[in-house]
Amino acid sequence: MSWTDRDYLIALNMIQGIGGIRLRALWHHFGSFEKIWRASEEELRQISSIGPKIARAIAQARKDICPRTEQEWARRLGARIVTLVDEGYPSYLQRLAVPPPVLYVAGRLPQSPGIAVVGTRRPSRTGLAQARLFSSAIAVRGEAVISGLARGIDGAAHLAALEAGGQTVAVLGSHLGNIYPPEHQSLARRITAQGAVVSEYPSCSPTLPGNFPRRNRIIAGLSRGVLVVQAGAKSGTINTADWALELGLDVWAVPGEISDPLRAGCHNLIKQGAFLVTDPSELWGGELGPSAESGRETAAARESFSPGMGGKG
Repeated sequence: MSWTDRDYLIALNMIQGIGGIRLRALWHHFGSFEKIWRASEEELRQISSIGPKIARAIAQARKDICPRTEQEWARRLGARIVTLVDEGYPSYLQRLAVPPPVLYVAGRLPQSPGIAVVGTRRPSRTGLAQARLFSSAIAVRGEAVISGLARGIDGAAHLAALEAGGQTVAVLGSHLGNIYPPEHQSLARRITAQGAVVSEYPSCSPTLPGNFPRRNRIIAGLSRGVLVVQAGAKSGTINTADWALELGLDVWAVPGEISDPLRAGCHNLIKQGAFLVTDPSELWGGELGPSAESGRETAAARESFSPGMGGKG
């Protein structure tokens, strides 16, 4: 059975060590996904960013990988696979310098960027209350709440959006068959019914600590701005804010007691130019009326989409 470009892309994404940067280098060298897949180990070694280890991994992995089997795995989980060459690929992710080549999506993604609500995994009661307050307001306004399904602020943000009847998107640092943390499995199911759970990781990908900072760029990419509720000076939350700043997005931070280490990250962001917010209305310039862009894709996002590896970024 012949393969399509999306089949080759799904298969290449399943090879350990092949991410967006290396895939782009391969694309520019060979000019097609099929030629990448069929290239000899010697040909692959000629690319400086690949090297002998990755070239060997590609050559060996091709014997066992089948994209049709992977798509069936996703279907069994109630998900679909969306690739860069598909019309359904989220256009706003093209703002990233290197968009994820493949996404596994359970549920329905919003048509326009939402607002990310992120923070520490060990929040105070006040921090949890603030996450719920802001997330509920975002959902009621008609915008999606984007977060990472982690313990603490993330989980509170997702739950508040759901309880407000709004849409929320969870971006995983694991594949869809391994919801992490495990106690959020029921929350993930609720999110799927009212929004989407998203991962860039294939079924064969292990859940590694480095996956979680990496997924933060997708959280930012799915958003029009990032709200940091409570965060330490050095945390993955700040990494998400950094991605937002790189994309030219708004960053908001909730202040707190100056001696509280869980507010240090927020205070540092404010010093660097993030907007200080104490009320949800400040996310929209002081107004909480219905969003004019709610439920439809913005013109900027539409213009940014260009299928294939040669697109923007």
